[in-house]
Amino acid sequence: MLGSADVTTERAAGYIGPGLVVHGRLSGEGDLIVDGGFEGELSIEGRVAVGPAGRLKAPVTARLVTVEGRLDGDVTASEVVVREGGRLHGDVRASSVGLEDGGALHGTVTMDFDLPADLD
Repeated sequence: MLGSADVTTERAAGYIGPGLVVHGRLSGEGDLIVDGGFEGELSIEGRVAVGPAGRLKAPVTARLVTVEGRLDGDVTASEVVVREGGRLHGDVRASSVGLEDGGALHGTVTMDFDLPADLD
């Protein structure tokens, strides 16, 4: 599984640093790292990484979401990973969901995947 360590500020299209709080709607291509705060709506075609000090309060749509800080909002993604110390409060819809020891997910999980033809 990929994590925020795979999304660096050099490669990320967007970065919300410590001490910065952004309000509004953010959408686009590329990756986003949140080490500060964001409140609103978030739709990213790449990866979203919430760092240990990051606080994200928004519904999130992305390819990959990793949480090491706190995310309050529903998440739709191909893959969601809640790392040690991470907190996700909201419903998750994804093909793959990972919850590491010490991470917390409060909400429902809906997994999207195709069953093999012999199991339909």
